[in-house]
Amino acid sequence: MADCKLYYFDTKGRAELIRLIYAFKGAKFEDVRFGEKLKFEDFKPKTPFGSVPVLEVNGVFYAQSMAIARYVAREFGLMGSSSLQTLKVDMIVDAIAVDVFPLLKDVIWGATDEIKAAAKTKVIETTKKTLPALEKQVSGDYFLGSEVSLADILIFTFNNEALPMMGINLDEYPKLSKIVKSLNENANIKKYLASTSSPQK
Repeated sequence: MADCKLYYFDTKGRAELIRLIYAFKGAKFEDVRFGEKLKFEDFKPKTPFGSVPVLEVNGVFYAQSMAIARYVAREFGLMGSSSLQTLKVDMIVDAIAVDVFPLLKDVIWGATDEIKAAAKTKVIETTKKTLPALEKQVSGDYFLGSEVSLADILIFTFNNEALPMMGINLDEYPKLSKIVKSLNENANIKKYLASTSSPQK
């Protein structure tokens, strides 16, 4: 895989899934975080759409977090070994990234407490409908049987970052819980999460 630089803030946010893909594979990349040395305002004109994360590959900047995640996952063989497996991975990823993640915006940044509360109710309802459907998609140890895919790493991130905000856990979903436990025990992921490289928020 080409040498890559990932640009984002020193938070988990929309870049953490990408960082975890690299961590899972034990692969090197340059994790550039905005701060005193590089300010987002100075970097913003270089971005394709004025937003981050941005992945720099061979001097070219690419945006959109899920597009980047899919690219990195594909480069590391985490999108399935056939077109149908890739379709399944995309289906599961979109069930979270398209149906649930956009609803979190108003939960976090809603202009009023009323907007935040209404958004939280909506995201909880959607998530509680989505999780049983995802549980049915697990085929063995992971979504694609014995092989970890982007879908599994996304579930791991979703469990760690989003579900706690909703007061939801995976206790009712043993197959999904097993995926999270397995990735929690992965040596590369454990090393990353225990390191100073992993943002604390």
